[in-house]
Amino acid sequence: MTSKSVFVVGANRGIGFNLVKAFIAESWEVTGTVRPQTCADKDPTVAEKTGAKILELDYLDEETIEKAAAAYGDKPLDMLVDLGGLPPKPGHWHEQTAEVMVEKFRIMTAGPIITTEHFLPKLESATDAKIVNVSSAFGSVSSVVTKAFEWEPEGPQGPLICVEPGFPSTRLTGWDGEDDMDTWIARLMKVSRKSRRRIMRLSFL
Repeated sequence: MTSKSVFVVGANRGIGFNLVKAFIAESWEVTGTVRPQTCADKDPTVAEKTGAKILELDYLDEETIEKAAAAYGDKPLDMLVDLGGLPPKPGHWHEQTAEVMVEKFRIMTAGPIITTEHFLPKLESATDAKIVNVSSAFGSVSSVVTKAFEWEPEGPQGPLICVEPGFPSTRLTGWDGEDDMDTWIARLMKVSRKSRRRIMRLSFL
């Protein structure tokens, strides 16, 4: 029996790293990504030790997205998980700048859209492929993007799942999270395996 395949954007730590381990434990063929800027860290090595194939991808650089799609090859892709995000800083609305807001939009919204575009042929060649967008409450515009795909008749035809994970302890949250990582991962794995609905928005808050 051929293993199912999953491509996890943001696989070197936090939620992404834990998802990679969970998929590996269930015998999925896992490809994960790290940003080129983090390749000097130990994180990519740690991710590779799980058995996943690791590629470079940066939501802010479409060329890296295109190269990652080419490196993945022409084989079918059963699931694409978009996990890119930024820390919730600045914390107050009056500290936001145009540059910060544009960067967040590019990472939390434009990046997942462009990534989906590049991987869509691989998703379409799989049976019952799924796209999972993981977004915080702050970045809930990703939910709107997911719905936009649903309303577009010529868009992806498989299930589209938008997940709000709550506030688990990761480096992104400053290790100040209050939600249990293992519980969240188990719930997302269950949804990812069994969902057949055209679109879902889940909040684990």
